[in-house]
Amino acid sequence: MLTHRTNVLLTEEDNQLLTLLATRYNTTKGDIIRRAVRQIYHPQKQAIKKSLHPLEEIHRIIKKHHIKGLSPQEIKEYINYGRKY
Repeated sequence: MLTHRTNVLLTEEDNQLLTLLATRYNTTKGDIIRRAVRQIYHPQKQAIKKSLHPLEEIHRIIKKHHIKGLSPQEIKEYINYGRKY
């Protein structure tokens, strides 16, 4: 049962990718995000590598999913922006 709500700000490119994935898998954007969170960060699957710095973890995810176009500086800016809120 879904009991918590959150808002996420996305870049235009991220929103387009999310929309494409939701269409491809015939589901919602929220479902895609929930699946990604469970797949990447679910504690029982030991997906979080505590030894990795958050930037290294993001680089690993980007390489794994063949996401292109974000520089390390842009990633750091997104992380710092998200920490403010």
